[in-house]
Amino acid sequence: MVLSALLLLACLLQVTAKFNLFISQDEVRKLLGLSSELFYVRDGVVNTYAMNFVVPVPANITALHFSWQSLGRNPLPYVWLVEYNNRDAMLEPLFNITPRGVIPTQVQTFSVSLPCTGIRSAEVKIILQLNVTSYSRIQNDTSLLFRRNKICLREYYDTEPSPRNDSIRLDPDTLTSTNATFYVAVTCACVISVCVIAVSFLSYVRNTKSRTQDSLHTSYTSGAYAGNPNVFIRLNSGLSGSYATIASCHKPPLTPTPSPYATSYVATDGSTHHVYCKPASTRGSSRVSYYASSPLIQVPQLEPADRVRKLNVPRRNILTKKLLQEGTFGRVYRGNYLREGEIHSQDVIVKTVSDEASMLQVSMFLSEGTLMYGLIHKHILPVLAANTDPCLPPLLVYPSAAHGNLKRFLSSCRTRGGEHYTIITQDLVEMATQVATAAVYLHTQRIWHRDLATRNCVVDEKLQVKVTDSALSRDLYPADYHCLGDNENRPVKWLAYEALVHRSFSAASDVWAFGVVLWELITLAQDPYSEVDPFEMADYLRDGYRLSQPLNCPDQLFEIMTCCWILEPENRPSFSQLLDCLYDFSNALGRYI
Repeated sequence: MVLSALLLLACLLQVTAKFNLFISQDEVRKLLGLSSELFYVRDGVVNTYAMNFVVPVPANITALHFSWQSLGRNPLPYVWLVEYNNRDAMLEPLFNITPRGVIPTQVQTFSVSLPCTGIRSAEVKIILQLNVTSYSRIQNDTSLLFRRNKICLREYYDTEPSPRNDSIRLDPDTLTSTNATFYVAVTCACVISVCVIAVSFLSYVRNTKSRTQDSLHTSYTSGAYAGNPNVFIRLNSGLSGSYATIASCHKPPLTPTPSPYATSYVATDGSTHHVYCKPASTRGSSRVSYYASSPLIQVPQLEPADRVRKLNVPRRNILTKKLLQEGTFGRVYRGNYLREGEIHSQDVIVKTVSDEASMLQVSMFLSEGTLMYGLIHKHILPVLAANTDPCLPPLLVYPSAAHGNLKRFLSSCRTRGGEHYTIITQDLVEMATQVATAAVYLHTQRIWHRDLATRNCVVDEKLQVKVTDSALSRDLYPADYHCLGDNENRPVKWLAYEALVHRSFSAASDVWAFGVVLWELITLAQDPYSEVDPFEMADYLRDGYRLSQPLNCPDQLFEIMTCCWILEPENRPSFSQLLDCLYDFSNALGRYI
């Protein structure tokens, strides 16, 4: 009888000491890219898998939000303690509740601010310790540790130059060897660990039907993939031609991923974390037609003057309304365009030049602006019309895109006061796939873009990307172009080595530029090679230096970038092979989380 009474009393005490602690669906989506609530404690039961996972906090998130509730009749006493490093990069985290108090009996949401100093860039390791006191001597007190890695960037919100994005030096031999053409590396152990974590989340997370459709947040994927250096090779499964058999791969000794905040050197003895593979030469082309999403019909190529003549419409049909961008001699307006014979006009973008523009600048404007005349593809933004009335600045008309220029859109996503979008890895990979799709179509038309970059893309309200021409880009984005003493303004830091040194352009040089586009997407349009003098770029690339892995970039996505930057053009993958890899990587994101 006494024993039964004690057991009953113990059960009652456990009930009175129960509480819930969770983060809301919006908070989970910002941190992990999942549309669900995540319970760390539910009905007094601790989710140990969730507690053991270190959650990266990207630079644009400045506060953490938790919700909790005591399930007993009385509130439960608590104490919060904080530990963190890199105190010159971040000030002490601050709660908007008292560090010591009681857990309320009603659901309460509270926040922890993580103020970066802006003095330097660093990854700050934070431990939030919660101690909950039980009312009974029979039941133990509860102590929980919440681990977060906060990314702080130097002068992140100011108008100072972008944070330093240093580079790594790749082994020159592997950059020129035909047996080292393609890089494919995926961290097997962390995929397994991510699966385990995802499975453990299932019992604590709501909205189970939509869970598998969401992808990882960019910074979460970095944390997931960076946890273990073990790698595996995906064998040729018949679904993709982008992977070689294990017999054709050379696996050097593994080392940790170099820090993106200090210049890293990958030694010539092969001591890198990469796995080098040579892809099948033809299997990857099987999905070209699918990705192109347009009949592969050759469009006749016309001279610039002929293109302008066919596009010419009366000036009364083009109305400029709101100035969107302005450079030294170029301007971009929002406007309306009325086709001949139609009643209603359509919203358009109008590009033009000022009266001060030279004849050479006008000629380049018309030549570059009509490059994609006649092309029909869902990821190409072609010119609709033109006007070249004498004595007036020429006008070029393009379809409107809700979010405008892709570079400006990405920049607004990472700066305070810009458009608020939670960009997840799935979104960025999909954007990259759309750019590659457009490049495939351009190459079927025997057109090399020569200036593939986020500044030469636009994005609509559904985050669909369209590649456009480079007209006015030199004027509107002058920091991206440099003259190297040859009176030619070129996108030096996007150019392949052979294009930079020998002015040799091809499909392979567009592949190189696409690797930089991928890097721009992951970094939300930071400046590539910001620490390198433009006059030193050729030597820098020849010596094997490349852009380093961004802090929030999954390993496999970085491997896709690096394969685009192989020195020898013939050893770079084709866009069809890149599409295969992006397609598989996108599927893996949806499959594992």
